[in-house]
Amino acid sequence: MNGGAVESFFISEDTPVGSVIGTLSVNGDPSEAGDITLRLQESNAAVAVAAGTKNLTLSRALDREEARGPSNVYVNVRCDRRRTTDPSFIIPVSVRVWDVNDNAPAWVGAPYRVRLSELTAPGSRVLHPRAHDADQPGPHATIHYSVLPAAHSEYLGFLNELDSVIVVKKPLDYETLKNFTITLRAQDQGTPPLHNDTTLEVEVLDADDQNPKFSHEHYSAIISDDAEPGTILETSPGPISAVDQDVGINAPLQYSATGDHRQLVSVEKDTGRVAATADLLRHQAPLTVVIKATQVDNPDRYALATLSLSRLATAAPARPVRFTRRLYHAAVPEDTAPGARLLHLHTDPPAERHEASLQFYVSDRSFLEKFAINSAGEVLLRRPLDYETTDAYNYQVMVTDGDSNDTAAINITVLNVNEWEPRFRYPQYEFHVDGEAGEGGGRLPVGRLDVYDGDRPDTVALTLRGPDAGMLEVNELGEVFLRGDMVSALNSSVLHALATAQDSGHPPRQTSVPVLVHVGPRLLAASGGGAGGAGGGGGVLVPFACALAALALLVCALLLYIYRNKRRSKAAAEVQSKTSSGFVSHEKPRSSSGAGVGAATVGGAGEGGVGGAGGGAGGGASGSLLSVSAGASTILANSTSSLDLRAAEAVPVTTSGRQSQRFTSKSKVAPLPATAGDGGVSLMSDHLRPTSPGRSGVAWPAHTIPARVKQLSWDERPQGSGPEGTVTDATNAALADHMNLTVYF
Repeated sequence: MNGGAVESFFISEDTPVGSVIGTLSVNGDPSEAGDITLRLQESNAAVAVAAGTKNLTLSRALDREEARGPSNVYVNVRCDRRRTTDPSFIIPVSVRVWDVNDNAPAWVGAPYRVRLSELTAPGSRVLHPRAHDADQPGPHATIHYSVLPAAHSEYLGFLNELDSVIVVKKPLDYETLKNFTITLRAQDQGTPPLHNDTTLEVEVLDADDQNPKFSHEHYSAIISDDAEPGTILETSPGPISAVDQDVGINAPLQYSATGDHRQLVSVEKDTGRVAATADLLRHQAPLTVVIKATQVDNPDRYALATLSLSRLATAAPARPVRFTRRLYHAAVPEDTAPGARLLHLHTDPPAERHEASLQFYVSDRSFLEKFAINSAGEVLLRRPLDYETTDAYNYQVMVTDGDSNDTAAINITVLNVNEWEPRFRYPQYEFHVDGEAGEGGGRLPVGRLDVYDGDRPDTVALTLRGPDAGMLEVNELGEVFLRGDMVSALNSSVLHALATAQDSGHPPRQTSVPVLVHVGPRLLAASGGGAGGAGGGGGVLVPFACALAALALLVCALLLYIYRNKRRSKAAAEVQSKTSSGFVSHEKPRSSSGAGVGAATVGGAGEGGVGGAGGGAGGGASGSLLSVSAGASTILANSTSSLDLRAAEAVPVTTSGRQSQRFTSKSKVAPLPATAGDGGVSLMSDHLRPTSPGRSGVAWPAHTIPARVKQLSWDERPQGSGPEGTVTDATNAALADHMNLTVYF
């Protein structure tokens, strides 16, 4: 009817046999009295044409996975015209099968069994089981893995719900749990979802992670008066014995004596029996000996107990040493500095009032890696703590005074400190986005910000700020999106924002990185920015061209000004070099009518300075201030309150409006030699005169200060080689007080 060449139908693979698949769209009446007949050319096909109708029915079950039937059907329907001589024609028919979620995931090699050592660290990979779903690829075949909540399910878990790798979640302990079983579930994402469960049996293997333990923590024995060296002492409340707490290993133990009185007794290493020695019989009782039980295969695993020895006539101590508490607890921030006191193990009587010095013993040698206990019972920190590595320490501690002893527990909890700032993976993020407005449910994906915080329990919150932050949004996974409702407001091809990551620590820390988003032309066109640019291009181009023309004129004028100044400077330098060879080349010479201020030397040139070294107007060296560089002398000559020269020899000096340029050598000022008239005092500033009302200090005119900072030192000499560069020390007493003065201009 529709002029098509093929009839196509789509049905679900769970369609019951006998159902009508569809109706053939062909002209004519296929009934008994009709004008056409319809029949299949293929035999034993999965579909059939119902007699006297155009309906195509299902005659066999279909299966997309081709396990119970075909996944697709292709047949030819022949159409014959009745009561005519017209030839028949063929109608190709295609029946396609839709997949349904009719297969549950199946575990490969289930059930599972694994053996783990109790020392297996959390995060270690244990097993990689797999499940397979026979459905077609897609949601029906996507498998999520999980451990069903039950007893002991907290010990193991999947690393990722989409990955079947099983890891250890919680430390194992052979002494408390030797084996357990958990249930694993594989579930697809169909509607409704199908799942399959299996079991994982875990056998925990014992490891050497426990110290031995004595049957009693305190033993006592009485030395009889007739005891001889080698006599076995009878201990109470029973024989000295210890066992390995690792039940599965049960390593053999060796016994020995330790501590200050270990040489007073003899301990059988295999049985733990204690025998008296000659030194013990001569020793004044009572006393306490520490007995040690050590694993034969691991010397780091040991236990301690005390043995109190006394004579028949000697009573027990009237007041034995005891801990005031059974449990000592301290909460310590992880940034506590080594050497800090964490807690005080108070005893009764106190350590400072006890007649004998107290000794403390700890159950585990690892205690000394981080902590220490002094004789006063103070627990000190030896090395820095780290919450991310270990958040708690638990030990047993014993105190003894040589006659009595006691035990207690120490619990040290490490408090987390927000040490780390969130760290982005890159110092700057730059993304490119293009597409049609409205894609992705109103948001366009832009990219992802990767951030990590080194503090274990902290979470990181991401925010966007900046001029274009309103057009973007970021979720808790760091995924950045362009808001669909803001596409129409786009007026720039680059969006600028600042991504800030703030952790949940106390106090919170944060880090920021810039984010640039380049917007493609399709989005700009969708926002209307392209039309606006075309329509308003003429209005913006004219002011922009005017601004460029003005800038070009300004640059040309500046270049002309620089060129003319360079020519004038060059001409002045040539005249200066010809007329006044006594001046430095980077300073204008003084007027010929002015008197010289003094013999000026620059870098040890050795020639006469301003005013002439050989009898210029001004008196030469006798009337000079000091050996001063040309730039510094100009400053001093223009100053009204600097050094006061002699009135008879001070001649006005005319200076140029331009000051000296930068010097290539260091300028120095040295004191003037003394004169016979007044001892050289008249050459100095009047504030050095003890009898004159000196001025308050040096006040430099602002227009005379050069651009470069110079250092003038009283105690250094100029480097002149000629007579004019020679300077002798002043003998003025007032000047001597200022000889080591350094002035910075």
